[in-house]
Amino acid sequence: MGDPLRDAGCLSRSARPGVGEPIVRAQQVELPPDPETEAWRAAHARPHAAPVALAHSLLRRFASDYDVDGWLGTHPMHVLGTASWRALLGRERAAGTLLDIGAGRGDVTATLAPLFDRVVATETSAPMVRRLRARGFEAHRLDLASEQLPAASRFDAVALLHVLDRCARPRSLLRAAVGAMADDAVAIVACPLPATPHVDVGGHTVDPDEPLGIEGEDFDTALSSLASFLASGGLRIERWARTTYLARGGQALDDAIVIARRR
Repeated sequence: MGDPLRDAGCLSRSARPGVGEPIVRAQQVELPPDPETEAWRAAHARPHAAPVALAHSLLRRFASDYDVDGWLGTHPMHVLGTASWRALLGRERAAGTLLDIGAGRGDVTATLAPLFDRVVATETSAPMVRRLRARGFEAHRLDLASEQLPAASRFDAVALLHVLDRCARPRSLLRAAVGAMADDAVAIVACPLPATPHVDVGGHTVDPDEPLGIEGEDFDTALSSLASFLASGGLRIERWARTTYLARGGQALDDAIVIARRR
């Protein structure tokens, strides 16, 4: 979350030559005013107090951001309020099951949860799993790119929210996510664009084991490349929205959220 907010731009009607699957303007969803997001922004405008920031900095020398945030409860994050999720997904009431892959401490999960009857979360960070469970979520510590859920099941919605650009094996994870989708399920994918993939390992970051392949130095080109990446995993974008991925202290990233189904 250390990157600055990137400039907004207008998406052209078709993908740029040689870049991914076309994204047409008709697919874009204009989200309604979001009082929940504005309230979150106001409540988390200030950075953490100096002692907390110092503790985070010291622990970060030997542990990942995710583990440290799990231990300290630092760096809450927000994408959309529940009403905006409802508009994007076209849901009037709670129904079905959601698998949230790489759910972190559950901040974004909590805004999606009212739209589903059951939510299952996965995380690779043990401190994050403890926080998810403390919030009442069914949470499993595993890497879905190489491990299976305890009980084989398929879900009505599978979320990959800000995880593809932060995991070691994004292509394997995408395949596993698609494999967990029921026949008429939707995939909910969020990714800051342009993408800057890296993986937290201990106190440092490394390149992913598998190349993410979402390219482009501006939002438009990167969005088309994201569509191509999802198509390689068997998904077709139905609609998308452009929003801001927020973190405490005013940090913000230009964010794409797409709703996709099997091709």
